[in-house]
Amino acid sequence: MLEKNIATNGSPPQSPTRAPALDRFIFRHYARSALIPILTIELSLLLIYFGVNAYTTRQTETTLRGEVTSIMPHLVKRHADLINQGFERVAEETGYFGKVHEDLFNHPDYFRIAGEEPRFAVAPTGALYQVNRDSSTSLYYTHAEKLSPAQKEKARLTAALDPLYRHMVRDIPNVAASYFNTPDNMNRIYPFIPDVYKQYPADLTMADYNFYYLADAKHNPTKKPAWTGVYLDPAGQGWMLSCVAPVYHKDTLAGVVGLDVTISNIVKRVLSQELPWGATAFLADGNGMILAMSPQAEKILGLTELKEHVYSKTIAKEQLKPEEFNLLQSHNSQIASTFKDFYKSKNSVLQINQEGQSDLFVIGENIEATGWKLFVLIESKQVLQSVNAVAEFSHRIGLLLIAFMLLFYVFFFFFLRKRAIVMTATIAKPVADIALATQTLGSGATQQQIPPSGIAELDDLSQNFMQMSTTLDERSRALVESEVRASVQKKESELAFARGMFESASGYLHNVGNSITRLDSSLHDLNAIVKGTEQYPTVFKKLAEGSDPVMLERFREVLVDKAVPKMRHTVHEIQQIKETIQQTIKHQQQSFKNAREVMNADKFDFVALVREATASIKIPEEKCSLTLDLPASLVISHHQNQLHNGIVNILKNAVESCQHREDGKVGITLTATPNGAVLTVTDNGTGILPEHQPRLLSAGFTTKPEGNGLGLHSFAVFLSANNGSISLKSPGANLGATVTIEVNHV
Repeated sequence: MLEKNIATNGSPPQSPTRAPALDRFIFRHYARSALIPILTIELSLLLIYFGVNAYTTRQTETTLRGEVTSIMPHLVKRHADLINQGFERVAEETGYFGKVHEDLFNHPDYFRIAGEEPRFAVAPTGALYQVNRDSSTSLYYTHAEKLSPAQKEKARLTAALDPLYRHMVRDIPNVAASYFNTPDNMNRIYPFIPDVYKQYPADLTMADYNFYYLADAKHNPTKKPAWTGVYLDPAGQGWMLSCVAPVYHKDTLAGVVGLDVTISNIVKRVLSQELPWGATAFLADGNGMILAMSPQAEKILGLTELKEHVYSKTIAKEQLKPEEFNLLQSHNSQIASTFKDFYKSKNSVLQINQEGQSDLFVIGENIEATGWKLFVLIESKQVLQSVNAVAEFSHRIGLLLIAFMLLFYVFFFFFLRKRAIVMTATIAKPVADIALATQTLGSGATQQQIPPSGIAELDDLSQNFMQMSTTLDERSRALVESEVRASVQKKESELAFARGMFESASGYLHNVGNSITRLDSSLHDLNAIVKGTEQYPTVFKKLAEGSDPVMLERFREVLVDKAVPKMRHTVHEIQQIKETIQQTIKHQQQSFKNAREVMNADKFDFVALVREATASIKIPEEKCSLTLDLPASLVISHHQNQLHNGIVNILKNAVESCQHREDGKVGITLTATPNGAVLTVTDNGTGILPEHQPRLLSAGFTTKPEGNGLGLHSFAVFLSANNGSISLKSPGANLGATVTIEVNHV
């Protein structure tokens, strides 16, 4: 053979390639199926971990920045509105303050000075001032020697409004002083200032001060209350602003009233705000002049607020804050440019990208009454502080996981190699025993017991294999027996249904026989009438010969009163018999048609079937009401068409029995049972006589004049053939009835 192979192929046969050893086979395949996928999955998880952390960090930063730009404007607006409300009240009170002064000048006789009359003296500076009533207002009037009696009377009369001056300061928040200034340089002010002439210059000119000229006709043609800018109060109250209103007398400016609001009160309110994300607030007027600023805001913007002023001498003219305290004049060009844009635009949020520093959010809101702006500064590093900390912590955890994975896989590789050698010897013998046992599976031979291998899974496999072999025959026998039982049960059901069909057919034949008997009786009556007409020729002959009234009346009585009605009644009975026979034949045809479908049961929702049957019934709503008590759903296995037809027949009977009542009621209740369902139909109609109840389900029995007695009987036969039942109960005539239908799964 070797020589033949050499001669045929030209070379000696090659030996088959040797399969790898079991330990190498187990290690190689385990590495392919377990080690490499696990490593790939863990590397993927690491990439996902770092990717998710980075994405989460970015999304959280975006969300936090979005929260700053969406939440903070509302918060800043709320604080600005609170400040604005205070200013609006001051403006309202200022308008009222001016109106009362106009009434004073227009109707001086209506006003009286309460208490001591004001007394005046001439100061060393030549000014007139008030020396008494130190719990009320003080008065300063320049050039006392030039004052006319009318001017002196004006100085005296204005003291009548001292209670109003006091009310404006004591009862209105943030108001530090109330005053009235006139074009001829008279000033009445509350609180009282001792030696007031030391506070004002001798040559005081009211028109030089914004708290006067902003209310004159040139600056305030609308004559409404107006707000001044921030100025240094000549009465020594420090930096403040005033709400002023003109006082006119006969279309002439008689003076200006004003309420002073000190900046210190506003500063305290702004700087005391508690804001999230380490935010800080400051206040600026409509021209960018800083009014109130916290130390934190000063540090962020590199600006300084002028908070206090030391009075070294009297103030001879209006003094405003220097330009170095103006945001728009900041030495930081980026900040100055940003706030210029802020004042020009309608945006409430801007962001400053500071080179080498944290980004800065600036949120601003207008204070409408004064034209000021309330600003809030938030450094992005404060907003993102927690996010950055979490991101850094997550990054460190990721690096530790990488180091741990490297160490784990080095040790796991050597451990896997060693376990492959041990598994080779442990698995080989029990695997061979199981393979040998499978060769005889299904042959019918008794299986030999497989010795234990010491491996739980293999021992369980061996034991399960033996149990499977043992139970295989048992289950085969049980399956055969189950099929036989099912076949027998099916045959029994068919026989029961056949018996029901036979009983139904017998009823139908009985009904047809009764109809034929009635037909014979009607035909006999009709023949008797026809036979009676044989004497009509003789009668007509006698009538022709001479009229006999008695004979004529007798003929009319027989023909009109008896023969004709009898013939009509007979024809009507024959028509009814014909319809009964046709209905019987039709019902019998339907029964046999249903018989072909009766074994094809299917699953359906019984609730939907009842609703469909109810919808097909015409109910006279003016005389009859229908009540349904149904579950949400009830699935059964049965013959849907036959059930539907039977239930429709039951519902028709119930509705028809209530039509003679004005308050007819039909109720339908469906409940689930362990084997199927029970449907109950109740009514308050004509009811059932006790002597009729035993015969209600009999074939051909009916209480209706035109009924055939087949509907209830056929439905009862159908239910009986399918393990169900129907029962009817009634307390008596005109007491209603109850029909109970029990339906079991088929």
